[in-house]
Amino acid sequence: MIVGITGSIGSGKSTVTKYLSDKGYNTFSCDEYNKELLNKDSIAYNKLKKAFPTCFKDKDLDKKALSSLIFNNKEEKDKLENILHPLIIKEMKRQIKNNKDIFIEVPLLFETNLDKYFEHILLVVCDEKIALERLEKRGLSKKESKERLKNQMPVKNKIIRANYLIYNNGSLNDLYKEIKKWLKEYVGI
Repeated sequence: MIVGITGSIGSGKSTVTKYLSDKGYNTFSCDEYNKELLNKDSIAYNKLKKAFPTCFKDKDLDKKALSSLIFNNKEEKDKLENILHPLIIKEMKRQIKNNKDIFIEVPLLFETNLDKYFEHILLVVCDEKIALERLEKRGLSKKESKERLKNQMPVKNKIIRANYLIYNNGSLNDLYKEIKKWLKEYVGI
């Protein structure tokens, strides 16, 4: 079974994916692969250096500078996505081809119309207040956190397209119980 895991920033989708991985399930995180592509030994390195020369210090990509550059600049954001998204999608498809059963975390699953690749889609959601608190713990300011949430597809639009929802407003143990329930009742494993 090919299962997509998605949710807004700060919802806990990465925590769900890590839990599944720790339990021995096949997983792939598009977010983690994206981070790998930003490293200097990646297949995207030369394209990134050519497209964003001001975001490099010596041979290293300054990720904060890149983030600042693309955050409020659609043209620059599109340029970055045109470099990274095809590589991420190619690797995602390879993972699907090579695994009969796999859980794939795709942060922008609906925004990029990748839902067609999945048999089931799990949407992880939480209250905005909780997402903001989680983002602030990651080092984002309240303003940055609100902007990032505002720039994503509204949760109500995602709910319509998902097969199953996990509400992640409680503790880690509460989340783990919800994952176990979902695996048993919906996924059948």
